[in-house]
Amino acid sequence: MTGDSAAGDGRGGAPGIDEILTLLSDRYRRHALACLDGLPEPVALEGLTEQVAGREFQQPPDNVSMMTKTRIATDLHHSHLPKLEEAGIITYDADEGKVTRITIEPPLTGFLDKVRRHEG
Repeated sequence: MTGDSAAGDGRGGAPGIDEILTLLSDRYRRHALACLDGLPEPVALEGLTEQVAGREFQQPPDNVSMMTKTRIATDLHHSHLPKLEEAGIITYDADEGKVTRITIEPPLTGFLDKVRRHEG
């Protein structure tokens, strides 16, 4: 077994440990994954933004300014959701602003459980 085995099989399967750690290194991606896990598809960008804003600021999303939510939505749309899609975890329809498929499986689920316990 080589060190490359932790990086995934390179054939579009589940992400490997190194890729998961890279994905979880950004707090918006951690929040997005925590929010998306278990939600029925499709998930609208607007709804996801509300949930991420609430987690980020640990308060009801209505208490987060519209400017801040717009910034979060922009970051999700242009950076974080495409990275999650590239990793094969979601399918994101950028034109519609919807996550249409969510596949969170081991080993990501184990890491995500730890993130939830640590970050709430």
